[in-house]
Amino acid sequence: MVKAEHIFKSIHVGQKEEKILTDVSFVLEKNTITAIVGKSGCGKSTLLSIMSGIDKPSAGKVFLGGKDFYSLDKKRQEQFRNENIGILFQNYHLIPELTCEENIRMPLVFSSKKIENGKVKKMMESVGLEKKRKLYPKQMSGGEQQRTAIVRALVNKPSILYADEPTGALDSETGNSVIKFLVKCAHEQGLTVLLVTHDMGIAKQCDQIIKMQNGKIYMP
Repeated sequence: MVKAEHIFKSIHVGQKEEKILTDVSFVLEKNTITAIVGKSGCGKSTLLSIMSGIDKPSAGKVFLGGKDFYSLDKKRQEQFRNENIGILFQNYHLIPELTCEENIRMPLVFSSKKIENGKVKKMMESVGLEKKRKLYPKQMSGGEQQRTAIVRALVNKPSILYADEPTGALDSETGNSVIKFLVKCAHEQGLTVLLVTHDMGIAKQCDQIIKMQNGKIYMP
């Protein structure tokens, strides 16, 4: 289970304090996929950064797998992130000098988990990348790069997956196929998935929608 409990986030701009998130609380169950939606600047990406352990809240608690994440020391936070959290960035963040397969295998370098032989190959086949394994990012289409990033985020068998606008740079057909794959992963592999999107068509394919407005959860 993933839980946000009274999350606040503010930053200082000169002498002025700017509020980004105000008293945000919600619960995400296992085997579900949830979309955060809202206009640009409403705090969606900041909330995702806080939930994924990248950006500390000004106040409030984040519970991941029953652990109060920000009460852990830095070493235990890093260990928990490496073992339990997958992150799918909007701009993929693939390493240009590595092939498709090498990019996918990167998280395994830092993990103590044992991944069975053939796991990477099977995952690549499941998203149609088996013939792209030796290609570099610049040789792949946007959809192929995105699928590479998805497999990389899942290869370490995380229990939680965060995705920031996972279909933002894709055409509608490829975007829908990506969402269907994430929904399938959530429902069949015990994942808790939280994604940010501006596309209500994408959001409606998820199990739950969290609407945000001006740094708060909006309940019309």
